[in-house]
Amino acid sequence: MLIDQLPVRRSGRISGPWAVQRARGARRRAPVLFLALGAACAVLTGCGSGPNQAGAAVIVGSSSVSLTDVQARVDDVLRRSDVMSQLTGQGNTPGDIARFVATREVQHLLLTQSAQRDGIRIDDQQVDAELAKPETTQMLDGDLVFDPGAAREAVRDQLIAEALTTKYLDRLAVTVDVTTATSRPDALNKARLLAAGPVQASAVLAADGPNAQKNLQLRAALVPQSAALFLFGTPAGQVVATQTSASPDVWTVVRVTRRSIDAPPVGDPTATSVAQLGEQTMDQIGRRLTQPLAEELGVRVNPRYGTWDPLFLSVLPPGQQPSVVLPAVLS
Repeated sequence: MLIDQLPVRRSGRISGPWAVQRARGARRRAPVLFLALGAACAVLTGCGSGPNQAGAAVIVGSSSVSLTDVQARVDDVLRRSDVMSQLTGQGNTPGDIARFVATREVQHLLLTQSAQRDGIRIDDQQVDAELAKPETTQMLDGDLVFDPGAAREAVRDQLIAEALTTKYLDRLAVTVDVTTATSRPDALNKARLLAAGPVQASAVLAADGPNAQKNLQLRAALVPQSAALFLFGTPAGQVVATQTSASPDVWTVVRVTRRSIDAPPVGDPTATSVAQLGEQTMDQIGRRLTQPLAEELGVRVNPRYGTWDPLFLSVLPPGQQPSVVLPAVLS
């Protein structure tokens, strides 16, 4: 199945060749922060112009996080020689660290807004109970969180993400058309044709033969390890394309014809229940569920950090092109 070729995301607790990682021993979860490789053009000194709102590092809708707050978290990491030794040994730069911090701040704003809309309430007692667990310290270290206030925020975000997964996993369903491309121009051309209308979309899928799948219906509860993929978060009526392998150059192009978060429960006794999922998987799925909200509110990132990728919900290095997202004609 083509979805097996898709990466979950470029940032988050996913292992990869430029992983930012802390404390790899046995634990309840394995917090590994996958960051895109790229130049750190004056991330710490501040070149380029920012968003319209002066002094903002990231903006989500009407909410923002200041450059000062992001820089404080970055500085907190840079001051820790043991952490920096491990990070630089893995090939990370201060720019990578800053992009990760900016990414998590965007995700924090999205999770906070999602909790408000969905009526999810995480009280201080729940946060305290999570913080009291020894393995939570390892998780926070892996997320480069060392300040007590930031730690409470990170744990609250985790609990919100898990609550979103609990609420929606069994009701999340998508119908998609999927094909592949061999370069960005090829992917963009196919994305435009898929977006043009049913006739053009059918022609592209037919021409790609076994490399394409049409009217693929997926239930997140039946493929929970894939529920954090961007095709489960992309709204219906969009065509998206992104590079899924650098060598050889492979792109995946997806046309989402239907997405529902209120489908009837699966009711399959063999389906994986939320209770059986690890907290890392639940966290990833919950963050994925904020993708439509990110598009609705709009995400802006200060250019000193890079560019927001709407499919991987992360900040890409300056100069790296984000994934392709196009509105589609479905009928």
